[in-house]
Amino acid sequence: MDESRNDVEQQIADEIEKQIAEHVEKQVEEGVSSGVAILVSVVVTFVIAVVLFKFVWAWVVPDLFPGAVAEGLISANLTWLASLKLAVLVAVLSGFYPALSGAFKRQ
Repeated sequence: MDESRNDVEQQIADEIEKQIAEHVEKQVEEGVSSGVAILVSVVVTFVIAVVLFKFVWAWVVPDLFPGAVAEGLISANLTWLASLKLAVLVAVLSGFYPALSGAFKRQ
């Protein structure tokens, strides 16, 4: 009798362990897919931002701030390094929204 009871308890424990493992695997898969999606969006945003900052800067800034450009306070042409720095900022900030919205959605 004790042996059959131990077998039943072992079967229940095995089933619970299996359910927990499936749940953890599902959570990990969701986290990885979410992380990859965020990473891809950050990279795409970075590439687009580099190009936009570099080529749009020379077109827009002198029109918006002609006095500052004439006095040398603002450069009329953005360097590639400055464009990369601004693009990193924009890309990192673009990654916050999906990460935060995903974190709050789970709660």
